[in-house]
Amino acid sequence: MDLKNLTVADLHKELARRERGAAKLQTKRARLAAEIAELDKELNALGVAPGKPVAATGGSRGGTATPRTRAKNEMSLPDAIADAMEVRSQITPKEAADLVKANGYKTNSKTFGVQVANALSKDVRFKRVERGVYERVK
Repeated sequence: MDLKNLTVADLHKELARRERGAAKLQTKRARLAAEIAELDKELNALGVAPGKPVAATGGSRGGTATPRTRAKNEMSLPDAIADAMEVRSQITPKEAADLVKANGYKTNSKTFGVQVANALSKDVRFKRVERGVYERVK
């Protein structure tokens, strides 16, 4: 918008439009401020300081949550799967995951089944027979 080409009436209209927009924003801000004040009350009731970030379990940003520790195992996942299976037996990744967990393999992974599938597909001791089925060959 080039101000040189506008008439005084056009300038007054633009100022009025902007003032209406500012009034709407102030109303919205007041509503949000009241909502924040209510949330601060609820946080205070829970014993948490308002405005201070609270870390989820395993998070590393502030808060009093304890960090997650990595599970330690005596053998690798492919070794644990091979140890639990007999040669020429077939297994799916889900069955393998359940089997190694039942044999004492520790994990905190949310995607353990995916890790098992990757281990089965990459290790030379296992051969893919069909989709989702692997056979122990060595």
